[in-house]
Parts: sequence; C-alpha cells; structure tokens
Amino acid sequence: MLEVRGFHGLRFNAEATGDLSNIITPPYDVITPIERERLAARSPYNMVHLILPEDRDGLNKYAAARDAFEQWQEQGILQQDAGPSFYLLRQRFTDLTGMLQERRSFFAVVNLPESGERRILGHERTFDKPVEDRLRLTEATRANLGPVFLLYQDPDKQLASFLAQMDAREPDATARTIDGVSQELWHVKSNPVVTEFFTDKTLYIADGHHRFRTAAIYRDQMRQQTGAPFGQHYDYVLAGFVAFDDPGLQIYPPHRLVPMPDGFDAEEFLTALEQWFEVTAVEDNLPERVAERAGGCAIGVSIHETGNYLLVLRDIDRRELLGDDRGPAWRDLDMAVLHRGILERILNIPEGTVLEYEKNVDRAMKAAQSGAAGLAFILRTIRPEQIRDCAESGEPMPQKSTYFYPKLPSGGVIHRLY
Repeated sequence: MLEVRGFHGLRFNAEATGDLSNIITPPYDVITPIERERLAARSPYNMVHLILPEDRDGLNKYAAARDAFEQWQEQGILQQDAGPSFYLLRQRFTDLTGMLQERRSFFAVVNLPESGERRILGHERTFDKPVEDRLRLTEATRANLGPVFLLYQDPDKQLASFLAQMDAREPDATARTIDGVSQELWHVKSNPVVTEFFTDKTLYIADGHHRFRTAAIYRDQMRQQTGAPFGQHYDYVLAGFVAFDDPGLQIYPPHRLVPMPDGFDAEEFLTALEQWFEVTAVEDNLPERVAERAGGCAIGVSIHETGNYLLVLRDIDRRELLGDDRGPAWRDLDMAVLHRGILERILNIPEGTVLEYEKNVDRAMKAAQSGAAGLAFILRTIRPEQIRDCAESGEPMPQKSTYFYPKLPSGGVIHRLY
C-alpha cells in the first residue's frame, strides 16, 4: 500500500542564513560547474556545499558534505520541525513563450516500494555511476538532500482544498533560484486526508530517477545492517508531488544537436528519409510548423548550409522502421522515431552516443545555422499520458526525452534518515 505522510523536516533558519535566494538551488544535476562556483560564493550555507560538495581541509567531498551538514544542525542553521508536517510549494515562473505560469505542489515522504511492487513507476533508465555518487553522499549525510519529482492523478480535484492553504496566508519562506523561479514554501500540519487519498494511487517519476534508485539501495543496505522492521526513516524517500493536470506543469522537449557526421551528404540523407517520411522544405518558421502538427509523428530538422525540413512519418507499421523488440507505448514516441529510426538506422549513429540537448528551440535552430551543430532536430512536447503509458508498460524512454520545468528546488526542506 502506498503511504504518503508528513515528516519532521529540516529547514534553513533564514534569520541565521539571510536571504534564502542565496541558499536554495535547483537540483544538482542541472547545475553547471560555473553555476556551482557562483552559488558556492553566495553563501557558506548554499545547498551546493551539500549536493555538489568538493574536497576540503583534507576531507574527500562526501566527508566534507557530512561535516557541513552536521555543523549546520549544531549551529541552528538547519532546524528540525517538531511535528510531522507537509510542505506546500508554489512556483511562479516565465515559460519559453514568455507567459507567466504558476505550479502548485507539496513535499512529503513516501514509502519505497518492496520487491515486485509497482506503485511508483519511472520512464527513464538509470546508470550506475551517478547512482554510486548519490549513494556515497547519502551514506555520508544520512539524508535525502533533494526530492524525487512525482506525478499523480487527481481529475476530481480532491486535493484542491489542501493546496488552497497557500491562499490563506503569506508563505513561511521565499526564494528566487538561479533559474529565475519564484519559490514560496508553507509549513503545514500532516493531513490524514492526503495520506488516505494516495493509498490506492500509482505515482510516476518525472525527475529524480537516480535519486529514487539511490534511496531504494540505501534502504536495502540499512535493512541488512540493522535488521530493523519496516517504519524506519530510510524506508521513505523525500518527494515533491505535482498533479498531472496542474496548469503549470510544463514539459519541454529537449531538442537534439548532432555534430556533422563524417562524409555526410545532405541530398543522400533526405533521399533516405523519403522512404519513411513525407519530407517538406520549410522556408518560414520550422519550430512552429512542427508544433502545429497534431497526431502521428512530426520532427523538424535544420541542416547546416542546406535548409530546414519538416519530416512527417508516413502511415506505416512503425515496427518496420523501429523493430518489434519494444512495445507500442515506446514506438508511439517521436523521440523513439528520431533515435532508432533516423539517428541509428539512417545516419548510423550508434545507440547511446552522447548528444547535446537544447530545450530552447531558438538556440537549437541557431546552432545549426551557425555551424555549432551539423543538424538540429526539433521535437514536439511529449504528452503527460505518453509518460504514464511508458511507465506503466515498463518501456524506458530514450535518454532525456523530457525536460520538466521548473525543477523542484533543493534546500526547501530536507529529510533526515536517522
């Protein structure tokens, strides 16, 4: 049974730290090295000192994070709430079209699934190296320093009154993170109505697949070491919960930038595409032409020193192009058509090749036009139900098929595992 419940969160004491805009950050995996340096310089208590630690004073980075985390608690920089709590989050931001958006969510902990349970489903593959890094950090700090981003279904708005508490009073904490997002946080009492709502639900991981896998591995390790029964802090993981139908749920397509392949011939490439696609030269706005296509599969490609083209997949059995080793939910993805059908089959780019991703479509187009990339593939936004269908069918999407925005912040609240 799924158990979403309140917890004794650790929160920064703004009276001791100053402006929380200098403390709270986006997740570790979207912070560049340059941003990490800038954030670290803002405050000795900035979250990058925990989530992206560096070797210090003869300590390796994990031990440095452990010592900082312990010192901040001893000094009252981080304070633990006395009672089990939920933490409401309102994020206000400008989307890629320049429109002001708002998204509502909340932080809680959820019990990690046991072997064979399918209560929390992911849509991405995970890789050992980042999991090993996050596991060593978890072992050192004994905490969930950042949340897993989970999606839930609430078509009847049963949690509307719970979330509406944000409208009743001013937030307990505010910050503006480096991604330009306004973060407002409310500390509220644990609510059994919320826990009951989730008991029979399925949750879907939007972001944080590696954090989720790390938490499960850490749970298993601790059980083996202690033999303690279920109900320990490490049996749960910190998560942020967002409804599928929240109007502020933004999913951006990470467009693909591909270096010019050796021996590439644009005419031969376009001819090869025509076996599978209707290929149309586009003189005006290629991204707009791609976005306005409904149904089927539509992909744009901008080729350096050649032109822009709209590729519409012909009415074929997709197994002819993509093979039959994956299911229909996966084959329904434009991203699958791009990766296996175009990149691997037509361009002979090996599976798993590291590509550059760009969520800003104007920058993606300029990269191809300037020659910074040989080809830019322009994609449509994945629909939430496609994420759900791939998760339910156990069909991992190609790497970085989605870019959820805004990210859930690190440092709004921390879940201690002891």
